[in-house]
Amino acid sequence: MITVAKLRRKPHQFRTLTGLTVAEFDTLLAKFAPAYETARLSRRCHPGRKREPGAGRPFALPVDARLLMALIYFRLYLSQSLLSLLFDLDQSSVSRELMRRVLPVLEGILPVPLRDTPLSHWAKSPEPDGRTFPVPVRKGKQITTLKALLEAYPEIEEVLLDATEQPVPQPANKRQRKLAFSGKQHDHTVKTQIVATKTRILHVCGGLPGSVHDITVLGGSGVLLQIPQTVKVRLDRGYQGCDKGKGKPDIQSPVRKVRGHVVTVFGKAYNHLLSVFRIPVEHHFARLKQFRVLSDIYRGDQSRHENVFCVIAGLVNFRATGAFTL
Repeated sequence: MITVAKLRRKPHQFRTLTGLTVAEFDTLLAKFAPAYETARLSRRCHPGRKREPGAGRPFALPVDARLLMALIYFRLYLSQSLLSLLFDLDQSSVSRELMRRVLPVLEGILPVPLRDTPLSHWAKSPEPDGRTFPVPVRKGKQITTLKALLEAYPEIEEVLLDATEQPVPQPANKRQRKLAFSGKQHDHTVKTQIVATKTRILHVCGGLPGSVHDITVLGGSGVLLQIPQTVKVRLDRGYQGCDKGKGKPDIQSPVRKVRGHVVTVFGKAYNHLLSVFRIPVEHHFARLKQFRVLSDIYRGDQSRHENVFCVIAGLVNFRATGAFTL
């Protein structure tokens, strides 16, 4: 059985299995433990409960072991049956712990990217028996949109925007197969778009079928309408044509060869310079995909893919800055 005490004595293995150093894990645990306890008490004190709070079988694992199990799951993407053996839990308990308890708490405390949905949407997700339980979210968080974030931090002069795809199992339904098939990857995928600076991931729009084009995702997410005109937006070749129109920010995209015209030497130099400026967003994707839950074939519920992506992005932001806020 894996325990936190055993892994603490092997810092290299600890980082390999969890993606965090021992010091980073302790910092995260200090924030996670009280938030997890608050969520546990909220579940036990819901209206209509017939038993006294505290009744029932106690949890078999301490809080630090539950956080360790979730981090190992995200980092290595082990099957839940294997996790049940490693942590001496029933497989159903592993699934319930990861998706219904630990994941929402991590989303509430980590510097997760912004989305167009409220950060408290987990509280509105009903349990299988129809009840809804509140979960801890970051109190006093006033910034809920990308526009408000960029207005609050005028020192952000440029953002990088790109999309990534992750393979998913081939759907059984013919219509869903066609919708999920990505002509770019030649596979069935789920697509996620991010808006980032050189150090942090600011916004995520994901859980989309792979057949949707990048520029369609960009238009549907509405992020260009939220970015001030004073902020530069650096894009790749997949977003050709989105720079047309009034009221848009300063969009920088590669010079593209068109029929009857060639790209000049200056155009090629500009394209090379733009690709150099866009390297940090590729580094973000590399850090995200070090967690195999975002690089292997995604086996989970695709409706939760965006939530998982945001939690991993929150871990990446936390590792980059050491802070629990964007």
